[in-house]
Amino acid sequence: MIRRSLRQRLIVLLLAVLAPVWLLVALLAYRYTLQEVDELFDHQLEQVAATFFLLDLSQLQAAIDAPGFQHFDGDDAFAAQLWSRDGQLLLRGEFAPLIPFDARPQRLQTLALQEENWRVLRVQEPASGRWLAVARPLHERDELAAGLAVGLGVPWLLSLLLLVGLIWWAIGRGLAPLAELSRQIAGRRPDDLAPVAAEATPLEAAALVSEINLLLRRVDAALEGERRFTADASHELRTPLAAIRAQVEVAAAEPDPAARQHALQQALLGIARATRLTEQLLTLARLDHLDAVPDAGMCDLHALAREALVQASPRALQAGVDVALEGEAVQVRGAPELLSLALRNLIDNALAHTPAGGSLTLRVLQGGEGVQLQVQDSGTGLPAEQLARLGERFYRAGSLRPGSGLGLSIVRRVMALHGGSVAFHSQAGLCATLHFPPQL
Repeated sequence: MIRRSLRQRLIVLLLAVLAPVWLLVALLAYRYTLQEVDELFDHQLEQVAATFFLLDLSQLQAAIDAPGFQHFDGDDAFAAQLWSRDGQLLLRGEFAPLIPFDARPQRLQTLALQEENWRVLRVQEPASGRWLAVARPLHERDELAAGLAVGLGVPWLLSLLLLVGLIWWAIGRGLAPLAELSRQIAGRRPDDLAPVAAEATPLEAAALVSEINLLLRRVDAALEGERRFTADASHELRTPLAAIRAQVEVAAAEPDPAARQHALQQALLGIARATRLTEQLLTLARLDHLDAVPDAGMCDLHALAREALVQASPRALQAGVDVALEGEAVQVRGAPELLSLALRNLIDNALAHTPAGGSLTLRVLQGGEGVQLQVQDSGTGLPAEQLARLGERFYRAGSLRPGSGLGLSIVRRVMALHGGSVAFHSQAGLCATLHFPPQL
């Protein structure tokens, strides 16, 4: 069975409705209308000028002061000025715009007078040498052209609607194979992620079917990732919950008040860790459902870093860690709430691995390749093989390190939403660098 090309079907059907011919005729008609309006407008100026030269000065003054030369917001409004041979102004309407004298032979021109464009005709009377300028505001020409265009546009619009209907019908006929493909996909079960068969589709739809199959594979991989994430989260939550239960059971059975108090304190610490883990899981789930940064705007990265350090100062003081902020104000495009979330997680991670007497420094840098923010601690750092895995979900570099392994995953997701990245390297401790793309 030979499959017909979808492109061939569309070309045959679209040529039958003569859409290019309609567009060409419409453009030519509109262009011809504008040309006729321009010629009519200039011809009226020439007629007025010819009439004025038949009058003496008193009659000219009376004509210039007539209502049509006084009120320029009405129809057929003109303005006129008369000069002597040497450019001395002889007559001018009371409310007419001042037209500059020009003895050059150019007759028709467009001038900006009183913050409006005017069409000006300038002619010289052969006998007396007097110069006459007759002007008319161009908005009248535009209104006339618009009226003619509307009159011509109604039948053309009706024909366009008919053309649209024919094209709609033609495309419907041409895309019938895709409609059939859509029905086949719609009839599938929600858990049926098997590839779509491409044998019965047109050549042009083969690429679409290939992309659909690629999407199905991605969805399958994403669901598998969600299942693994759920299993890992269950495991991570089960550990602190079990520890909390054990400490509560010890406290309930312990007769010694001091030992019972210690067990309850350990249970409270376990609850705090479970709460933190739950919050991070919810944050990751919320970020995973975002395709772009919500409410993105320009924000000061230096100010966000300063605010994050201020919030972390009590904990840094308790841990005996000195904090510092370097750099100047730099604007980046993003969501301040998400960027602050990433900074808090980086600072929390740095404080957790910096010994007492150490330091934590935030640097805001700007260069030709974009903006960078570095979070540098004075801890022990990590070997290269562990640095490469930082940011993986539930990964903790070393079994003795505290935390859930989700904080840096949140940082990676936030930077991905902003079109940037995060990199880690050991340099007198651990340094995390946030890379922002160049701001356009």
